[in-house]
Parts: sequence; structure tokens; C-alpha cells
Amino acid sequence: MASLVHFFLNVHDVRFVALAALVCLVSAYACVSLMRHAHRLTGRLRWVWHAVSALSVGFGIWATHFVAVLAFRPGFEFSYDIGLTAVSLLIAVLICGAGLTLVIFGSGRRDHLLGGAVVGVGISSMHYVGIAALVMGGTLRWDPSMVTASVLAGIILSALAVMAAMGRGWRGVTLGALLLTLAICAMHFTAMGAADFSLCFPLMFGNSQINGGILAVVVAVISLLLLAAALGAMVLDEADRRRTAREQARELADAERLNEMASKLQLAITNIGHGLALFGADGRLQISNRKLLDILSLPADLDLTGLHLERICELALATQDRPSSDTKLLAHELAERHLDLSRRGGGEAIEALGANIVLRIRHSAIDGGAWVTTVEDISEDRRREAAITHMAQHDALTGLPNRARFDQLLDVALRDAEGGDDNLAVIAIDLDGFKEINDTYGHEAGDHVLINLAEGLTRILREGEVVGRVGGDEFSAFKPFTNMDALRDFLQRIESTVSGRVPYGDVELATGGSIGVAIYPDDGADRSKLLSNADLAMYRAKADFDQRVCYYESEMDEYARQRRAMARDIWTALEEDAFTLVYQVQRSVSTSEVTGYEVLIRWDRPGFGPVSPADFIPVAEECGAIAAIGAWVLKTACREAAAWPEPHKIAVNVSGLQLAQLELVDMVRMVLFQSGLAPERLELEVTETAIIADKKRALHILRLIKTLGVSIAIDDFGTGYSSLDTLRSFPFDKIKLDRSFMSEVETNEQSKAIVRAILALGRSLSVPVLAEGVETSAQFDVLREEGCNEAQGFLLGRPGRIDWSDYMDVSLRA
Repeated sequence: MASLVHFFLNVHDVRFVALAALVCLVSAYACVSLMRHAHRLTGRLRWVWHAVSALSVGFGIWATHFVAVLAFRPGFEFSYDIGLTAVSLLIAVLICGAGLTLVIFGSGRRDHLLGGAVVGVGISSMHYVGIAALVMGGTLRWDPSMVTASVLAGIILSALAVMAAMGRGWRGVTLGALLLTLAICAMHFTAMGAADFSLCFPLMFGNSQINGGILAVVVAVISLLLLAAALGAMVLDEADRRRTAREQARELADAERLNEMASKLQLAITNIGHGLALFGADGRLQISNRKLLDILSLPADLDLTGLHLERICELALATQDRPSSDTKLLAHELAERHLDLSRRGGGEAIEALGANIVLRIRHSAIDGGAWVTTVEDISEDRRREAAITHMAQHDALTGLPNRARFDQLLDVALRDAEGGDDNLAVIAIDLDGFKEINDTYGHEAGDHVLINLAEGLTRILREGEVVGRVGGDEFSAFKPFTNMDALRDFLQRIESTVSGRVPYGDVELATGGSIGVAIYPDDGADRSKLLSNADLAMYRAKADFDQRVCYYESEMDEYARQRRAMARDIWTALEEDAFTLVYQVQRSVSTSEVTGYEVLIRWDRPGFGPVSPADFIPVAEECGAIAAIGAWVLKTACREAAAWPEPHKIAVNVSGLQLAQLELVDMVRMVLFQSGLAPERLELEVTETAIIADKKRALHILRLIKTLGVSIAIDDFGTGYSSLDTLRSFPFDKIKLDRSFMSEVETNEQSKAIVRAILALGRSLSVPVLAEGVETSAQFDVLREEGCNEAQGFLLGRPGRIDWSDYMDVSLRA
């Protein structure tokens, strides 16, 4: 490095070195500016300015070389070979021009870097050819490492110069020009330092040689040209920069204005909540928004511009998985319908593209036959409307048609049957034991049963058959049919579905149903009559334990009419206090002393005379009057008994419906308080059938009543269930042996054995037994022999009013 510095300072004329550096800087700036200018142009002008840039850098390198050579003082004067000198100039222009081609016509950093490296090769090639153009004698020796360093310096620095020059702004131009100047100078002076001229000497001039003076003139001219080129390049670059700035500013302003307009338009179109389309008079789409593609389920990048309305309809329908032949036909019909609508001035139409897509399409005509179309997706609105309609017409729990919807469907079926040859069967279905399921396992279990049965009924339906839920555990159905076999098959399917077992948790719930059938037109000509008659048949089926399906008969209507009339009269009798009470004596079998009286109700029905309780009590239970009747009997009997001179016990019957009501406890407590009757004088009689209906609840209510001091008797024992578990579950105060066993007790050994067994059971449980229906002395004797505690019947006294005025002891008036 020290020898290179010594070589530079002592072997060169500093003035020429400075001149060489100036020439190099001017040419480098001109090259960089012209290169950038050419890169911005297109077409033929790019090639013209590319050539000017190549000449500028070529001549600049060449001039820098020979000015620097003139500054070199080896101790003798140089002369130059004209041919090699020209070749060196040509090499500088061509090779550097090739590098500039990569830069000007390239587009990436790699092209710029490679082009700059080629320029470096041109600088090195020009220099060593220029050294070869020196005419001198002796031997020129070279330092290989310095030669390599010079070539690498030229290539690397030239590549960096071009990379910097292609950057933005004047900083890029300045840095590029400085690096290119450094590349040329570093390459030249490093190469000159690599040459050893100590063994060289001058030669005489020849015809093919030029001396240094002439070359100096040529270099001066070239330098002036380079200076002019540099100044021109500066002017051009500045003009380009200003023009580019103006164009960019104008383009930016235009772009901003267009963007603003586009943004406003896009905002307006986008914010429209429906699809928008502008069609020309030829039916082809001119403008549309993206919302239209979304509504039609078309790809977001699909361009519909220029497509005819029919083609757009075809594309939209194709998304609904229709066959292609159907799609084309439907698209044609749809397009024709809307083309006609739009050409008539516009209008609105509702179209269903598919099962789940419903569109509201509006057309508005504009000038020239064109029109604007808006498309709104109302599918969700329609689904909501359908859901609301479905909720209004279907049962929320089971999904079956409710009463209103069933009536509508039945009316339609009746109109069809009226105009055709089919009969129509209307069917009433009522579940058996459903209340017990609810009371035992809870309403959730009941709902589970209803849902399962509804699903089963839905599965068995065939064309024309309908099932609906019209009440809590009530269903209705209808079926058009032409022969009875078809009807019987439908009824069999219903019966099989409702009769079975439904799994629920760890248990299986047993289900069953009673089915009534009424047939149009024989059993009724309108919906109301058919449903009513089907209900009558269903109730007949429910009353008959051996029959699950019952067809309507005209006698049922008369029977039902009579029961409805009786129900009205029962309510009237309650309002008018038309019921009366009678008492039947109960006596000790061993002593014949009075032990109490059973309270019995009587009704003299206007126009009919006396009506047996066995006839009107079931009707009272059906019409809901039994609770009121039971309360009246209890209140009246306690009030009358409290006024008796003898403190005999009274026995009052309690129905199963009363026993299911917890309010019975409060009513007994209130009646005892109001009447003043001692609780031990009141005995309530309940049948085992009433207990079994809801055993857990019934026994709980009876225990509460028993805590009041009231005694409890189980009535009609020996019939019905006669479950020993009932006696075990509750401490009854008395067992009443049913009258059916007394009719043959003196002649039939089997009846006597049953009576004997029940009496033994009572003794083992320490519960007294009272035998009902004792009508003969023989019957009474049997009871005495078998150890019965109490008895009642016609032998001991008929039911009647008690008259205390004639007897100090109890007497009866028949």
C-alpha cells in the first residue's frame, strides 16, 4: 500500500490527475443521468437515449484513461498506436453499452447488479487495451495480484454504482455518479500501479502513431463533449424530474378524485341492502353490485357484465342443483316473465329460485328502454313467517297439527269426500292411564310418552292420513277410504302404536288407548257432528274393558244426549238445593245395638222421579259436579248429626275424584269446626278403586284426615283390586264387606268361605268388619256364627229420615 501511494504521488502530475478525476466525474454523472432518463422512456426513444448513455460512459472512461496516462511520468514520452487506441474506445462504448442494456431494459435488482458488473468489465478491458496501445520499447512487467485487484475494484464498484443510481431522487444520482467515478479511478490507478515501466524506453514516431500532444487535444475535445452531455443530462434529468413530478401530481390528483368518486359510488351501491342491476334495452346487464352475486349464490369474482337476463337466470338456477334441461327451460320462462314486466313500465314479483331461496324482484323503467332492477332476499322473512304459521298450527310439544290445523285439514278432506266416491273416517283417540303416569313419574315422563307416541303415529301415516293432537292426552285422526279393509288396517296401526311400552330412564311406561270411529256421511255430514260422534264412540270404548276400538252407533247419541240433560239437571239441583240425605242404620251383630248410620244421597229429578245414585253419581263425576255434591253431603250430614240427641257416628262416602284433591283435608277440618261435630263421630268411606287410581297421593291425604281424629273405612272390600298391600299400607279403622257376598252366604259354601276369610283377616289385623246387604235372618245368623262385628241392610233398617220425636232410642221410618 505504501509503494502504491508513493507511486501515485511521485510518478504522476497532480494537475492531470485532478483533470482526469474531473473528466471521470462529469462523464459518470452524464452516464447515470442519461441511463435513468432512458430507463423511464419507452419505444424508439429508449434506444436513442440508451445509445447516448453508452457513448457518454464509453468516452468518459476512455478520456479519463488517457488524461490519467498523460499525468503519468515514467521518465520518457509516450506515443500511441492509433488502431489500438481506437479499439480501446470502441471496447469501452460497446461493453459498457451492453451493461447499460441490462440496466435500462431490466426490471429487477439482479439485472441492475449484473449490468453494473458488465460496465466494470468494460472499464477494465478498455484500460488494458489502452495500455497495449502505448508505443514503447523494452519489457512491461505486471504484478498479477494488483491486476486482479484492479479488475475486481472496477467490477464491484461499478455494480454498486448502478444499484445506487437506479434509486430514487437526486441522492441516487449523486451516489451513483460518485461510485462510478471511484470505480473508474480505482481501476485505472490500481492497474497503473501493477505495471513496471522500469525496463521500457521510447521509440521513434511512425505513421501509425500519434504523440501525446495530439492525443491531449482529442481528449480535450472529448472532455468538452462530455461536459456538454453532462449538462444536457442535468437539464434533461431536471426536466424529467419536474415533468414526472407534475405527471405524478396530476395522476395522483386524478386518482384521488376517481378514488373518491368510486368510493362514494361503491359506498352507495354497497350500502344498498339488496342486489342492484342496470339492464340495457337489449336485456343485457350493464352495471351490478356484489350484493347481487351474494343473493344469487354466484362466485364473488364472476363478472356478469354483458350477459343477457336469461343467461343470468340460468346461472342463478344452476346453483340450486336442478337438472340442466329443467334449468334452461325455467331460466327461459323466468327471463321472459321479467322482460315482459320491465318493458311494461316495471313492477314487482316474488320468485322462489329453490326450496330455501325466495327473492323479491322490482323493475323500474328508465330512458331508452333500459331499466333498473333491485333484488331482495326475503328467504329469512318467509322462513320466519312459515315458522310462525307452523307454531300457530302445530302442537309445540309433539309437532303434530293442533286442533285448529286439524279442523282445517278435516274441512278440506270433507269437501273432497263430498265431491268424490270416498268415505271419510274420523277417529278420536284418548290415552288410558296417562294421568297415573304424570302423577307417578312427573309431567316430564308424560311429555316423553306423548312425544314418542306422536313420532310413532307420524311414522305409520300413509297418503291422505292425518293425525293431530287436540288436547292433553287426546288425539284425532282421519282417513279417506273406499273399503273397510283399508280403514281397519289404519285402526290397527293406530292401536298398535298407542298400546305398548315406552322406555323412560330405568323403567318402561305402559301405554294404551281407547279409539272411537265415526264415518262420513253415515255418522255425520259436517266436522262438528263427526268429531262429536267419534268422541261418543271413544267413550264407549273406554267404558268397555274388552274393546279398544268402537264404532259410532245412533244409540250412543241418544245415550249421550240423556247424560248431557242429566248433567244440566244435576247442576240445577245443586243450585236449588234439591238433593236430600237419608240414613241407614248400622248395628252390632252380637248385641244389635246401633253403632252408627251410613249417609246416603237421594234425588227426585223433576219429570223423572227418584234417580238412583248409581245412575247420577257417574254423570256428576263426568261433568265435574261430584266435588260440589260431596262437599254438600259432608256439610249437611255433619250439621244434622251434630243436632242429634244421641252421639251416633255417621259414615260419609268419598269419591275417587275428591280423594285426589288435597283440599279435601281443609274441607273436612272446616266442616267439623263449623258444624261442631266431634271428629270421632265422623267416618269417611273410600273404595279401594279410588285409592289405586293414585295410591301414593290418596294414602297421604287419608293420613292427614286421620290426624284430625276422623276414622277411615275401606268400602266394598272383596271386589275390585282387593289388594292386601292396601290394608298393609294404611291403618284402616273398618273393613266393609261388599253386599255381593251376602246374597248367597247361607246357601253357597264358596261365598261363605270368602266371608269367613275376610272376617279372619279383620281379626288378625285387629280391624272390625261390617257386612253390607244383610236382608235375611239366615244371613245375619251366619255373620253371628263367624264373628262379624257389624252389619247393615234391609233386615236391620231401610234408608230413611231419622225421626227422634217418637222414640227416646233410635227408630227408623222406612
